Amino acid sequence: MNVKHAVPAVLGVVLSLAFPIDSAAKIVRTKSKSVATRQVTVSNRVEHETGETVVPLLLEWSPTDKLALSLEASYAAVTLDSGRKVSGLQDIDVGAVYEIARETRRRPSVALELDLKLPTASNPELGTKKTDVSFGVVLAKEYLHHDLEASALYTFVGSPPGVKVKNVFELAVSGEWHVSPRIDLIGEIVGSAGGSLGGNSRTGFGLGGVQSALTLGSGSEVELTVGIAEHFGRHFKLEQGVTGKSDGTIILVVGWEYDFGGGK
Repeated sequence: MNVKHAVPAVLGVVLSLAFPIDSAAKIVRTKSKSVATRQVTVSNRVEHETGETVVPLLLEWSPTDKLALSLEASYAAVTLDSGRKVSGLQDIDVGAVYEIARETRRRPSVALELDLKLPTASNPELGTKKTDVSFGVVLAKEYLHHDLEASALYTFVGSPPGVKVKNVFELAVSGEWHVSPRIDLIGEIVGSAGGSLGGNSRTGFGLGGVQSALTLGSGSEVELTVGIAEHFGRHFKLEQGVTGKSDGTIILVVGWEYDFGGGK
């Protein structure tokens, strides 16, 4: 799938969110960005592909019903193109989402987003040593049997010394279908353009924000994630799924989430 073909499809879903048909009405990254009604949520997952294993830990806190704050730290073990293996903490992501318009029967909620990638990586091969700043907008709509969410994000990328890196534009759409009170089916499509750097292979995306892979990617890219979430009571759920990238890469993902507010 090519980004120039995927972007119109993503925009179509965004428009359907903005003008939805009247209806009875975290293994994906878009879902974690909506302003939460809960106060504190902790989630963790393991992403594995050939030569790379990434373990992100995400903490989300909603001090008010309009504001959500997040902090993500990831541990990575990577085999570089040279064959050398490196491991350690990646750059830390911090973010904020502020809701400017509440959801109504015919209109999605609208929120503004700010993300910062801070140059805290323990190994220079796991980060850029530069700060990235991202601005975006998030649309979310809940229906009787499913939820939809879309986001558009523009990242001003800090270029490492001696390297020219493009800024990144990203569109993402995710959905969650409530098959039963215990089981949800989840899916997400993400299209990004920019961030061309080349060189050694690096780690992938983390939960809840643009991770350094976007700034160290191969230009344009499309990701498709599908998975299943199983709820164990109001607070805890397990997730598992698979992510396929347009370059043929397959990533296996297993994660969990604990919601201290129980969704309230």
